[in-house]
Amino acid sequence: MNEILRSDSVQPGLTRVSQALARAESFGIGALMVGIFGLLMLNVVSRSIGSPVIWVDEAAVYLMIWAALLGASLGLARREHLAVTLLPDMLSERARAALALAVDILLFVFFILFATILWLWFDPVTLWRSGSVAAFSRETFNFLYQEPTVTLGLRKLWFWLILPVFCFNGLIHSLAHLTGPRGGIA
Repeated sequence: MNEILRSDSVQPGLTRVSQALARAESFGIGALMVGIFGLLMLNVVSRSIGSPVIWVDEAAVYLMIWAALLGASLGLARREHLAVTLLPDMLSERARAALALAVDILLFVFFILFATILWLWFDPVTLWRSGSVAAFSRETFNFLYQEPTVTLGLRKLWFWLILPVFCFNGLIHSLAHLTGPRGGIA
């Protein structure tokens, strides 16, 4: 099965896509961090002059969530997540490679399950069939597309959209690891 996954036509393309996504994630994280810093500085200045901007804290929190999930995906791409290496360090090279493969498979399965959950939660087919967001919410009691943020007044949907992005990127990165050259764990 491993030989099928490592097809020469699939692997370089997936690796390139994964690397391109990782570069975009890195750039996105940098931009989000600049945005967070700017919002926090705006908050400091506005509070010091006695006129706080009420929506700044909420906006900063949402940007932090986006940055964290992009960072988690980037960590997957680069295999830089924290890991307890006690078990891998005790294993032979062959067993360590098998463990790394098992971890890659589990990550891929996790992202497939996560994609299924997101599909059920966002439910785009029922939304399309309903004809409107209001009708969709009435039929399903799913207010994902309508619920506003507390102070920003924007729909939370715009902030929840990082979840499908994280899931898609995680799927690509984990599949690239499965089809690419075998690396170690941690």
